[in-house]
Amino acid sequence: MRSLIICVTFFMSIGLSAQTNAFEYLQPLPDSPVIPDTNLQSNAKIALGKQLFFDVRLSGNGTVSCNSCHNLAASADAEGSALNMKARGITRNTPSLWNIGHMSTYYWDARAPSLEAQAADHLLDPRIMNMSNELKLVKRITAISDYRAAFKAAFKDQKVSIQNVAKAIATFERTLNTPDSRFDLYIKGDKSQLSKAAKRGLTLFNDKGCLSCHFGVNFAGPAPGPALKMGDGFYEMFPTYRGTYYEEKYHFTDDLGRYRVTLDPEHKVMWRVSSLRNIVDTAPYFHNGAVNDIREAIKIMSKVQFNFDITDAEVEDILAFLETLTGKYPEITLPRLPEEKGLSVIDQH
Repeated sequence: MRSLIICVTFFMSIGLSAQTNAFEYLQPLPDSPVIPDTNLQSNAKIALGKQLFFDVRLSGNGTVSCNSCHNLAASADAEGSALNMKARGITRNTPSLWNIGHMSTYYWDARAPSLEAQAADHLLDPRIMNMSNELKLVKRITAISDYRAAFKAAFKDQKVSIQNVAKAIATFERTLNTPDSRFDLYIKGDKSQLSKAAKRGLTLFNDKGCLSCHFGVNFAGPAPGPALKMGDGFYEMFPTYRGTYYEEKYHFTDDLGRYRVTLDPEHKVMWRVSSLRNIVDTAPYFHNGAVNDIREAIKIMSKVQFNFDITDAEVEDILAFLETLTGKYPEITLPRLPEEKGLSVIDQH
């Protein structure tokens, strides 16, 4: 990781008048995330990536696909997906993939510098796809003639490889955007999109300090661009105020976060700032998925991050604002997967 950027408090006024120019930290979702030069989008690559995303043959025993834990048939990752992960020894919450292309690092501890790196890592992880080695994956996919043709169309003369599998999946994932939330329409000029309660919630969101970390197009800090390059990290300490009732109740510090990657004591309980887009749909919350109720999550953040108790009325106003961050989900149809006559779901060697 080339740099470590930690949340700081931004002193600003977010005024709600038409004359304000302070929406610099509050931006609508762009039509597309930043596309890396090393993996340009194409219709052929997106179509291939979608097939691979839904194909259980990418897993070692032929029973798990990317969609098994990142369910795109629902509006967000359901709690059942998190339970599916925990059943395989993964104690961290399953992140939503909606708008995932607007992040600069991946995993809760930011150990992957790109979507491509994250996808390749998933394929070989014994707790996730459990493909024992790259050669086995390449052999299995290459045995299917329609996949050979699809890879040739997407990558020209390049052959099937784990790198190209990861590139195709990442290309598809960058299309998973949810634009035109009420908040997006509001800051584009339609002031009727936010209720009085939501406007109060937006003001509280700034005044209480939430905006110091959750800003930008994805409400997760800077998206890849002038401030952060792909692979640069933007982190927050969680919990900031130690020893609270919530920390003990929900076991927030059982996992030391980025410290497990770097072994740097300064990185203990340091986490990549997560997106707040579609947050009302993406329970459970926090790195360990310990909290299902968003109102409880708002109270927790107030106490463990800023050391103050928030009133029920303030919770309702902040929730009214957060509800405006839900965008329009694209229709996801199941792709027809390539088949090869005479081959079982998985190879038998």
